[in-house]
Amino acid sequence: MMSSTMTSSARGYYSDIASLPSSIRFTDGERRAFRARERDPRTGRPLTVSQWAERYRIVVGGAMPGRWCNSVTPFAVEPMDCWSTPHIREIYLCFAPQVVKTQIAFNCLGYAIDQDPGSAMYVMPDEKVTKRIARRRILPMIRSTPRLASLLSPRSDNTTTLSIRFVNGMDLMMAWATSVAEISSEDVRYFIGDEIAKWPGFSGTGEKKEAHPWYLGKVRTNTYPHTKKVLGLSSPGAAPCLITELLRYEADEVRRFEVACPICGHRQIMDADHIVALDGERDPRVIVRKKLGRYSCDRCAIFWDDYMRNQAVLKGSWVSGTFNSDGEWHRSEAVVRPTAVGFHLPSWYSQFMSLSDVAAAAIRGDEDPKKRMIFVTQHRAEEFKDAVEKKKESEVLKNRCSVPSGMVPAGAIALTCGVDSHKWGFVFTVVAWMEDLTNYKILHGRLGTLKSVEDLIFNTRFQVEKSSETMAIWRAAIDTGGGKLDDDESTMTEEIYQWLSMLPPGVVYGVKGASHRQETRAKVTIIDKFPHSNKAIPGGLEVHILDTAEFKALIHWRLSRQEGENQRFYFDADTMDRDDPYVRELLAEEARRRRNGKIEWVKVRSANHYLDATVYAHACADRSWQPSLKLMTTFIKQEKEKRRALAETRAIQHDVSPHPQMREEINHPRRPDLSRIRERLSDRLGR
Repeated sequence: MMSSTMTSSARGYYSDIASLPSSIRFTDGERRAFRARERDPRTGRPLTVSQWAERYRIVVGGAMPGRWCNSVTPFAVEPMDCWSTPHIREIYLCFAPQVVKTQIAFNCLGYAIDQDPGSAMYVMPDEKVTKRIARRRILPMIRSTPRLASLLSPRSDNTTTLSIRFVNGMDLMMAWATSVAEISSEDVRYFIGDEIAKWPGFSGTGEKKEAHPWYLGKVRTNTYPHTKKVLGLSSPGAAPCLITELLRYEADEVRRFEVACPICGHRQIMDADHIVALDGERDPRVIVRKKLGRYSCDRCAIFWDDYMRNQAVLKGSWVSGTFNSDGEWHRSEAVVRPTAVGFHLPSWYSQFMSLSDVAAAAIRGDEDPKKRMIFVTQHRAEEFKDAVEKKKESEVLKNRCSVPSGMVPAGAIALTCGVDSHKWGFVFTVVAWMEDLTNYKILHGRLGTLKSVEDLIFNTRFQVEKSSETMAIWRAAIDTGGGKLDDDESTMTEEIYQWLSMLPPGVVYGVKGASHRQETRAKVTIIDKFPHSNKAIPGGLEVHILDTAEFKALIHWRLSRQEGENQRFYFDADTMDRDDPYVRELLAEEARRRRNGKIEWVKVRSANHYLDATVYAHACADRSWQPSLKLMTTFIKQEKEKRRALAETRAIQHDVSPHPQMREEINHPRRPDLSRIRERLSDRLGR
């Protein structure tokens, strides 16, 4: 009888361990062995990672601390479950920042610790980040999850920042990508690489350089060919980017998330082209403040707000696809029993990212090529490719407009001038600017003396198209030079500094190129200092340091803008053919990528004077040069609004003012005619 009961209970263990007789007692080790692969009571199959996380995982910190809930990030379920799928060995996550990818890694790690223990290595970009993440995120995650905390060793030396040993045989090691020794020290069954796009291209330094740390880490799993798990996760960066290469060349299939419209039910993969701002708003600050960002359904064109987007994501699912030879993703049939699977997820799927923030970032990216990289990598989750190309004269001459040389296009708000200095003279460019930073080169030429430069800047007014108005140059920048003059020992720099000091302030500024890349395209320094001190004299001579490489890239980007797009760079109608010295010198330098992946500007023609002058003219209108052109535009708008309001007030006052005859009667009221009153009274009395 007892034997029958024991056999029956033993068979029922896998569905419910509580059904065993209470007289049976197991040791702690036996209990850990029994629960090593907990099963779903509904299906009898081992728990998946997503089931385990929802049942046991406790989130520490963040926007939503507490028990893990799959419905908050439904797109995280399938990537997690790939970890517990037997035939899948490698998983790649190319997600936008702050879109749950690290939490997916933590859940997979927690599942391995509790359900399928083995040796594991968690690798991050550098030592400092590794120790910080281990101390502030991984250890708190383990200690706050009772299921994992119960497996920690009672020995204090078994739990350190860089190594954790569990009582069930699990061994977790932390390492960083810059150390060959750390990555190559152990064979592991589980290898997790965090932010792999930010890892160095080689491990080690100097003569001890070895292969890319990602591939060194993968090699450590070779002794577990049938049970290993490799997880690589990262947001992308500038090309070439490791996570993008893994998706294209290592993954059997790459999955993207498809949502269902909450109105018409149409299933679609969300893209950046359908993210818009209500009322055509173009000010990113207004879009964010008023929550104007929307997503337009691909079929019914209904605008989704953030709530409707969240509802669409709840009904979503992953779809399979692959990359073609051109690097474009397209749908395809799901691969049967894939061993390597990739996932791609932009930022706008997350409920923690407002569509308004995405729309604002897209507009900022359209207005600034540097911010374009932020939108591409941090929101679209794609690698950013710098446009390294050679422009032809015939291509840029398509930017000629109908406005003749020396005339300001209608609607321009300011003129800037750039002057390149040489011992033999000065080369200048004058540029007209619209409110949206669309710009027109309206004049270029050469001058012999600083007196001629002064006359151009202070005494020249340019006719405005289709108007009787004229405009003067608002701001000018002149290269401070540096070469020796022929007539004496003074330098060009000294002569220009002296000339600048005698000019009215706030119009002409000295500029020079930065010796290295800097955070802003233009930054100011005051060269007039108090004697025996490094303290700047208030109101002293200013020199702006320019990141010329950034400005050259900006000019080429503006040359590539299409008709109707903001910031396009136009030429006046009198700019001649490809032999025009302005066009030839503007294209005298090309951007080329060096072996280390960095881009540098290289001269392909000896003369590049007009390019330098154009750089200075564009720098004058850059937002990094304060007060900026945008601030000036705001001031002009405010002044126009004041004048309009004043004119309306005067018109209203004129409309309600008395008629001239009425005003005369008010100012000089008629007195009663007493004689006529007496006559009327006498007539009545006589009757």
